[in-house]
Amino acid sequence: MYDDVLLATDGSTIAATAAEQGLAIAGRFGSDVHVLSVVDDRGRNAVREPMRARCRRSVEDLAVEATDRNLAVETTVREGSPTREILAYADDRDVDLLVVGTRGRSGLGRLSLGSTALGVIRAARRPVLSAGPDVWDVSDPLEKILVATDGRPGVDAAVDQAIGLADAYDATVRVLSVADETRARSETAREAFERAAEKATNEVAVRAADRGVGVVQAVERGRPSAEILAYAEAHAVDLLVMGTEGRSTLERVVVGSVSQRVVSDAPVPVMTVRTVDDEA
Repeated sequence: MYDDVLLATDGSTIAATAAEQGLAIAGRFGSDVHVLSVVDDRGRNAVREPMRARCRRSVEDLAVEATDRNLAVETTVREGSPTREILAYADDRDVDLLVVGTRGRSGLGRLSLGSTALGVIRAARRPVLSAGPDVWDVSDPLEKILVATDGRPGVDAAVDQAIGLADAYDATVRVLSVADETRARSETAREAFERAAEKATNEVAVRAADRGVGVVQAVERGRPSAEILAYAEAHAVDLLVMGTEGRSTLERVVVGSVSQRVVSDAPVPVMTVRTVDDEA
């Protein structure tokens, strides 16, 4: 499932937390690990060499951790735009999973998600595993994997990832769909949203059962981002998986409210997955 895992690091604590979860998953799948750090070429020349030294230390530290897990590891330090270099490396090496922290040392985050993570999540052609400032610990093994769905085709790839991980870990999939009451203008509309949410969870349950994966279904009512976060915390899930649909929808959802708030504020690592059709 994950032959090659890319850990992108800037030496920050948040990046280290994300990398820890990435290494745990790599260990489960026996993945080759790639560790990449990028010296931001927007920095002043006076600080460029300290940045290079920090990047070298960060990749070396993660390489030691990977080696301690008996994983093959390759380290790289590049210069340029962090987002562009991370995406280019992922494409060049055809990695299966990309791992980032959602806010790093640069603090370029007028956006709470952070500019590098935002750019990677928006454009990556493979699943992106991220961890935010509210993630203090990671789980190994994974036991409860939450996948959020609204039933649209763009979520299929995320569902596949969640079920595949659950199968590998002998974990339970918790599938959640939120009937968005903020969009319901009448009781009839509210009931229609609830029926759609129930249908979406049923479809995932069937797919999980076909793989022999245990599943727990849930439908909540309210604002999607808030309900997803509340469910993740209340049920102490280990990983949250979300999908995005198409370029235009990705632009709207990731930059907009639901995915941005969830990725930024989640108490656990989050995997975001683009639909296959979006790669065209």
